[in-house]
Amino acid sequence: MNNWLLNNQFLRFICFFVILFFSIPNSFGHEQQENNVTKIDLQNTLINNDTEITLNSGWAFYWNELIEPGNFNTTKPFTLVSLDNWTQFNLPNNDKLPSFGYATYRLTISIPKERPHVSLYLPAVYASSKIWINGKFFSEMGRVGKIKEKTLHRRFSQIIPLNTDETNFEIVIHVANFYHNKGGIDKPLILGSSYRLHDLKSKRIMADMIFIGCLGFIGVFFLFFFLMYWNKDKAILYFAILCISLSYLALSDRYAPFTVVFNSVSLMLLTKIEYVSLFLAGAAGSLFFNNIFSNFIYKAYSKIIIFSFLLLVLLVIFLSPLHFTKFLLPFLILVVTNLIYITFVIVKGIIAKRHESFLLLVSMILGSVIFYIHVFFFLGENGFIMIFANFGYIIVFLLLSMLLMTRFSRSFKELERSKELAILQKKEISIKSNQLLKVNLKLEENLKLLENYNTELDDFNHIVSHDLKSPLVAVDALVSFIQEDLKTTLDKNTKHNLKLLKGVVSKMDALINGLLEYSKVAKGNKRKELFSLNDLLRKVIALVDSQNKNTINLPEVDFEIYTNKIELDHVFQNLISNSIKYNDKEKAIINISICKASNEYLFSVSDNGPGIEPKYHTKIFKMFSQLNHNDDDVKSTGIGLAIVKKIISKNNGIISVKSKEGNGIKINFSWRI
Repeated sequence: MNNWLLNNQFLRFICFFVILFFSIPNSFGHEQQENNVTKIDLQNTLINNDTEITLNSGWAFYWNELIEPGNFNTTKPFTLVSLDNWTQFNLPNNDKLPSFGYATYRLTISIPKERPHVSLYLPAVYASSKIWINGKFFSEMGRVGKIKEKTLHRRFSQIIPLNTDETNFEIVIHVANFYHNKGGIDKPLILGSSYRLHDLKSKRIMADMIFIGCLGFIGVFFLFFFLMYWNKDKAILYFAILCISLSYLALSDRYAPFTVVFNSVSLMLLTKIEYVSLFLAGAAGSLFFNNIFSNFIYKAYSKIIIFSFLLLVLLVIFLSPLHFTKFLLPFLILVVTNLIYITFVIVKGIIAKRHESFLLLVSMILGSVIFYIHVFFFLGENGFIMIFANFGYIIVFLLLSMLLMTRFSRSFKELERSKELAILQKKEISIKSNQLLKVNLKLEENLKLLENYNTELDDFNHIVSHDLKSPLVAVDALVSFIQEDLKTTLDKNTKHNLKLLKGVVSKMDALINGLLEYSKVAKGNKRKELFSLNDLLRKVIALVDSQNKNTINLPEVDFEIYTNKIELDHVFQNLISNSIKYNDKEKAIINISICKASNEYLFSVSDNGPGIEPKYHTKIFKMFSQLNHNDDDVKSTGIGLAIVKKIISKNNGIISVKSKEGNGIKINFSWRI
């Protein structure tokens, strides 16, 4: 956005004396003219890491000629110029060059041998360009041609390192312009240490990213806030458009990302989009203030201003860049006029004790101070100042964001008061609803009973977890002591019986844990969250198949699911572990799939295990239900699938089984969204 503000003629006129002041120290060395070609001698100039030399004057200019290095012997320059829009050159007979055309720029410089590594900075210009240094081709921005059809316009800045072994440099630049009213190179080239130029560039990038990122985020946030949540206040929409437009302008002007992504896109189209964004920003800003101070602004004035901005937008759409790029000055006049009038309106608002007025006044004062300091004192030369200045601009927009949120808060409170009034109006109806009141009383009694039941269930859980498990722990310990004390005197049968006893204790402990888990299902954490199904499944697989012995295929398409993550994790953990535990193959193969219906998710988990006969399909979901297994190492309490069914039922789902003995099993279940 800063480039847009500084590139126009209006601000150039304002900043002329300041730029002149700052340019004096950079005019090192002296000029020598040989064969009508200027040579800038900088041999006696001290060049260090902080040096910046502006190469602005003394350029040989060859109009309507594209001369390559080595071919200047018989060609005299059209004139010697300073770098500016070539339509502004002072030519003999007061002639003026047209905006469209092509030309060659040439300059030779001589710098001392003892110097740090230096580079040449080429600013972005509104044309295509091609550069040679000492006869060596370096780069081409777009494609330079003698006619419009053979010219591809691109606008990028670049830093070109200079050979450390050379002291004399001939700079030759071809420029072609067939779309913009500014022709040629309108900004000076800069010679400086590579360290300083790259450091300044990195600080500019940092400052731009602060401005573009923060402003873009603010704009997108308020756009979604308006579209998804609060569309009653149009000021939010206008503020969002203002922020997004300014963010896009700053991004496009400095970096032109679309020309990189879409290599063949017309720069004319992108320029139209830039100017439309600029003028839309003006219109959105006017509508924003008009919406906030609608009671203080004359209706005719607001209509004239808004119509003027929208007229500029239409002219950009239908005119060529040669014409609409001249509208920056009228646009700035409109902006300044609007700001002056808005300041007057803000003062009226303060007198009327409008709370928004104070925030707006602070925002405008702060923004104006930052802008004028930035323009008149620093002019973009100090990288840190650019960062701080952009921070200042962001603070201004954050203050405006606070204004919008204050308006929203006030509107929301008014809405809440309206609801309270509606409740008071319905009170009379509520009093007459005796039947409903009796139902409510009955419901309260039932809730109390339910609380009592829950208390009893908690007591029971405590008894099970403490009073019943303690003896089991003691029995297990006693058996271990007996085995340890009598390990040399116990016969084979006694050892086997003790082992069986420990197995029974272990199974009883597992049953108690299963009962506790089953009783806690309905009382668990019911918080919902958004998460990736495949991420959840990978964590489950890492837990139940830590050695990766089996093949578990995840759904091909990952889904973002909004539900209770802990409960769904528990369901998949039980189902996948069962498919591995009861599998009779050398390697279990498990397939997991999902599809989404209108108001529910449909899951399935299938394996290549031994399968289950249809007559047992209902039995496996009952408490303590177990099928006979040949594998003695498989330990089961018969509670896992009962817990699964209970969790699914609590989520308004249904679970079913498809299986035949010997053909694996497929468990399908639904889950309400």
